[in-house]
Amino acid sequence: MRVTAERAHLNPVREALRADDGALHRRLLSIRGEAGLPEEISALRVFDVIAWMDGKNRGLGKGSDLWR
Repeated sequence: MRVTAERAHLNPVREALRADDGALHRRLLSIRGEAGLPEEISALRVFDVIAWMDGKNRGLGKGSDLWR
């Protein structure tokens, strides 16, 4: 599989989910369970929402200097 610039950011995420015998993956599934989300919601989606919420809380949205 050829890694394109658009997908290059996924490699560190993929590696993090696999590191330490999948510790992060298991933690994300645990968070999913604690939130009462269905099993159809992937660990990657849980990570995505947590990252989005963190960025939003830090003001990293469209109104921040990051997008200017």
